[in-house]
Amino acid sequence: VIFAQGILSQFSGKQSQAVAMANEDYFFQQSMNPEDDLTETLTDKLRCGDYNEMIQSAQKASDAQHETAQLCLRSDGHVSKADPHTAFAGVSQVVNPPIYEDADAEMRRLRAQRMSQFKDEAFFKKQGHGSLRELANEREFVEIIQPHERAVVLLDDGQGAAAEDVKGALETLAKKHLETQFCVLPVDKALFLTHMVELEGLPAIFVLRDGLVTRHLPPSRLFQFSSSSSPLFTGHLAKLLHRVDAMTSGDGGSSCDEEEEDRKDRRSVFQRA
Repeated sequence: VIFAQGILSQFSGKQSQAVAMANEDYFFQQSMNPEDDLTETLTDKLRCGDYNEMIQSAQKASDAQHETAQLCLRSDGHVSKADPHTAFAGVSQVVNPPIYEDADAEMRRLRAQRMSQFKDEAFFKKQGHGSLRELANEREFVEIIQPHERAVVLLDDGQGAAAEDVKGALETLAKKHLETQFCVLPVDKALFLTHMVELEGLPAIFVLRDGLVTRHLPPSRLFQFSSSSSPLFTGHLAKLLHRVDAMTSGDGGSSCDEEEEDRKDRRSVFQRA
C-alpha cells in the first residue's frame, strides 16, 4: 500500500508539472502579437534556407516600380527615370507662349540682308574682285595686293596641264568668293618671290592677308587629296583655302559636271597651243 501510494504521488506530480508547462505555453502564445508571429515565421524560413518567397516578393515590387518609371526631363536639363505622376510634384508647369514673327518684319529683315550683300558685292567688284586677274610683274603685284584684306596669288610657269587646271579652279572660286582677290603671276616675273621663298615645285599658291604673305601652298598641299584632273579638285582646293583663312567659306562654287566641262575645254586649248 505504501509502495502504491508513492507511485501514485509521483504520477500526480508529473501530471501537474505537464499541466503547468501547457498553461505557460498557452499564456505565452496569447501574449504574442501577430507581428511577432510573422517575425518568427520569417526567422524560421531564414534558418531553413527558404528564400524563394522573399525573392519573388522583392522581384514583384521591383517590376511594379519599373513599369511606372519613364524618362523624365527635369527643369535643369537632366534626364532621369522616374514615375511621371510623382516626378514633377511641386514643380510649376509654366509654358511660354510661342512667339510668331510678323511676316512683314521677316520680309524687311531678308530685304535688308540682301541689300547689305549687294553693297558688299558692289564694293568688292569695284576693287577688281570676281575674276582671276593676271599680273604683269611684281610691281603690279605689290600695287594690286596691298589694299586687299585677302588675296590668293598663283605662281605658274605655264608648262603643264596641272597649272591650267589650278588656274581654272581659281577662276571658278574667284566668281564665288568676292571677298578675296585672286591673281596669277608668271614665275619668270616673280624674281623677288622665288628668292624669298624656297619653292618645292610649281604650280604654287601664296596666301596674303593685308598685303603680307601668310602661307605658301606647294604642289604637295594642292594635290594632297586629289589630282588636278579630278572633278573633286576645285572642292578640295576651296576647303584648303578656307582652312588657311584665304576665303570665308569652303564652298566650291560649281557642280562637278561644270568643272569637268571647263577642264576638258582648257586641256584641249592647252594641247592645241
